[in-house]
Amino acid sequence: MIQRMSKSEWGFLENLLEESQEYSTAVGRVWLTVLFLFRILVLSTAAESAWDDEQADFICNTKQPGCESVCYDKAFPVSHFRYFILQVVFVSTPTIFYFAYVAMKRHKEPEQETAVQHGRQPDRKAKECKLEVIQEKKESLNEKERPKLKGKVLGAYTVSIILKVLIEVGFIVGLWCLYGFVIPARYECMRSPCPHTVDCFVSRPTEKTIFTIYIQVIASISVILNVVELFHLLQLSITHYLDKKYRYQQPRAPRVIEKNPTKLEFQV
Repeated sequence: MIQRMSKSEWGFLENLLEESQEYSTAVGRVWLTVLFLFRILVLSTAAESAWDDEQADFICNTKQPGCESVCYDKAFPVSHFRYFILQVVFVSTPTIFYFAYVAMKRHKEPEQETAVQHGRQPDRKAKECKLEVIQEKKESLNEKERPKLKGKVLGAYTVSIILKVLIEVGFIVGLWCLYGFVIPARYECMRSPCPHTVDCFVSRPTEKTIFTIYIQVIASISVILNVVELFHLLQLSITHYLDKKYRYQQPRAPRVIEKNPTKLEFQV
């Protein structure tokens, strides 16, 4: 399956990782790495082969026509491998929508700058106020702060993380309710048209159990990373709020406004 992925698809993943450098935190970049390397890559290379014979080698000790099919449908209403694929797709969806929102926002910024350039030039007082605001923003930045992860972008990023946590936990609980995390070697089935209770046997149950536990462990690590990132964003938000509040409480230094070459006026 990995050989089917074209260069453009790998290029999309590369662009997504590059985009995350500016519009996510360090924990978010770790989450993306875990998603690509330990989930998508494993599902593409190894996990698919473990379930390629699940229905063909599902054998029941009866010759009744149709019995094996209905017993397999009862034992596995959803294939584990397809369930894992759906899990990855749904968990990745909030991140994809977030980066799509960021791309749209970045596309609008040049248009806004062009509109300002073609509009009326600001007067001297507006320029001074703008320079003052820019200077205050520069003073408020620190090494931990991501300059582009703020405002509405920060809100959208936080919402995407919360959605990922809810979806991930939902899929983990859903798998536990459907099958549990251990695949038994023998399954007892009593369903029409089976004449009586028959024993059905699953192919390679140990291998499938190992992959099932592995995928859910990675999913649990993903949840932990998202929760840690939420606390990290909360800490940054509180720190920035306190810094901003402290900065505005400090007395401002007087500014010198030059009205004419021979007279200077001091303003507080």
